[in-house]
Formats: sequence, C-alpha cells, structure tokens
Amino acid sequence: MQQMIKFMVAFFLFLILIIYYLYSVNKMQNIKIGFVGSLTSKYSVLGNAMMNGVLLAFDEVDYKVGNKNIELIFKDDKNDPNINKQIINDFIENDIKIVIGNVTSTMSKVSMSIINKHKDMFMISAASASNEFTGKDDQFFRVHVANNPSRFDSFSEFIKEKKYDKIYGIYDPKNKTYTKDYLINFEKSLFSKTGKKLLTYNTTDVNFDELVKDIKNKNPNLILMCANSIDSAKVIQYLRLNQIKTKVALAEWAMTKSFLENAGKSSEGVLFNIDFNPKSKKTNYLKFVKAYKDKYNLEPSIYASKAYELAQILIEVLKEVEEDKVKEYLLKNKKFEGLIDDIIFDDYGDVVRNYYTFEIKNGEFVIIK
Repeated sequence: MQQMIKFMVAFFLFLILIIYYLYSVNKMQNIKIGFVGSLTSKYSVLGNAMMNGVLLAFDEVDYKVGNKNIELIFKDDKNDPNINKQIINDFIENDIKIVIGNVTSTMSKVSMSIINKHKDMFMISAASASNEFTGKDDQFFRVHVANNPSRFDSFSEFIKEKKYDKIYGIYDPKNKTYTKDYLINFEKSLFSKTGKKLLTYNTTDVNFDELVKDIKNKNPNLILMCANSIDSAKVIQYLRLNQIKTKVALAEWAMTKSFLENAGKSSEGVLFNIDFNPKSKKTNYLKFVKAYKDKYNLEPSIYASKAYELAQILIEVLKEVEEDKVKEYLLKNKKFEGLIDDIIFDDYGDVVRNYYTFEIKNGEFVIIK
C-alpha cells in the first residue's frame, strides 16, 4: 500500500512537470526580426559583413531571448529602391516589427519612408550615416555616427595641423544621401576651423581621364573621397598610374580588407577617420574577433562589428520589453556597452562615439591619432 502511495505521488509530480513544461513552451513568443540590405549587389561586401555580425550575436544566445524565440528573416534589396519597398511592405504584411538595415543611407531613406508610417515598428542600422536622419523623432536608430559637422571636428583639426588647405572632394553619386552629405558636412566643419572650403565636388562615375585632368589643373594637396571600397580602389589606382601622388583620405565606408586587396600598393598612405578602433585590445572586442574568425574564417570589418553590437542591443532590450516597445525602452535607457566604447543614444536615436585616425602603412591600418 505504501509503495502504491509513493508511486501515485511520483506520478502526479511527473504529471505536474509535464503540464508546466507544456505551459512554458506555449508561453514562449515567436519574434521575427527582418534584415534588409545589399547582399548580392555592388555593396554586398558591407551587407554580408553586417549579416554575419547579426547572425553571430543571435547564435550565441541560441535565438532565445527571455521568453522569446527569435527568427531572423534576411532579404536582399540589391540596392534597388523598388525591391526595397517590396521587402518592407512584405515585412509589414508578416507583422514584423523590428527591421535591421539598410547597408546604404539611400536605401535606408526608402525603407524609412514606409516604416515611419507605422509607429509600432522600429528600424536600426549599423551603417547608414546620412545627416538627413539626424534630429528627427522617427522610428530610426543607428549605432553608426551621423555625418553632422561636429562628427568631423577632430579630423578637421588634424587636417589643419597637417596644413592640407586645398582639398578636392569626390563622392559616389549612387549613394549620395550618404556620400555627398559626407562631403557637405565635412566642409562645414573645415570652414569653421580654417575658413576654407573644398575646391570642388566631383563624382566616381566621371570619365577617369577627365578626373585626372581636373585634379592636375586644380592641384590639391589632399583628395577626400566618400565611396565604397571597390570604387575607391579603382579611382586611387588610376590616379597613381597617371602620376598623381596627392595624399588621399577616405570615408569609413572604404575601410575594409577588400579595399587593401583591390588597391594594392596604391593604398599606401591613405587616411581614414572613423568612429571605431579595429586595433583595440579591449577584452570584449578581442573575444568578438576570435568568435567571428572561428565562425567565418575572416577578420571582422567595422560594419560586422557594429552589426554585432546592434544585435546585442536588441537582445538586451528584448529581454525587458515586447517587440513594439523597443524605441520607448531605448529612449529611457540610452547607454549600452559596446565592444570598445559605450554606445550612447540621444533623444533622436543618434549616437555619440569616439573617433580615431588611421593611415595605411605596409598594407595595414595603423592608428596615428
């Protein structure tokens, strides 16, 4: 009789555990997060790096955040506005509230033209830096610093110290929401420090022989170019082949391994001023680099790193709130630990970060300030 009682108690305890388990499973929420970016087009180097960073972060938590199961939906916008619009509308139809993207500011502008009409949605980017998005109470946040004039103040001081007073600007017209904006706001900062303006604004799609001729005529002592790594490498190689030895500075967009590979010896001496330090010895960053290399057998770019940071922020936020309350939570809790420095959001979803100046020496990015 006593054994029967023990059996019945054990059975009921087992039954309670089964019921509790089934209740817990049913209680788990399924959250879909959309990713939209250039994965196969001209700008796919950035898009794939960002995708890798996001995947690594969610891999580390086994796609579970609190009581939420996370499903990542990756879509390739092919840097095409119409495809991009369709992807965002598909996200809306599938009740996706959180969107990571885009790779370029031009495509982010397209996405936000739709997402801003849905106040329960939220978009966050690791790359879109256009100043067009600054100071706006919308549904857009970013972990990449905006191209406002103050962003360039430390670089303008550096240029002033080096006495670069004749600066020739070049930008990629296919992403001018970011690239031309970059030159415009750099010029504002430069003017405030030196009273100087750029000699001109030229584009990467001009005839290269005409570009060479114009540069020789204007005789700058610095060329500042905002373009992707491949186009930047092509332009610099052509300039060097045509005996233009002028110092070149590039936007962070081009600071990738593919730039070094494509530019070769022509990359020597090129300057970068960025809001990230890929040579950092901080423990969090070194741990991330090792995990990234173990998973992908690649060195992480700054955009892979920022996408990882972005994903970590989403993971932290989703532990605390529902998917339609992300913006609200970020505005109340603005400071997050980054891989190198703290990431601090302002009231409009823009960030404050430290800046570093690099120069390519012997095929390596070397920090000089």
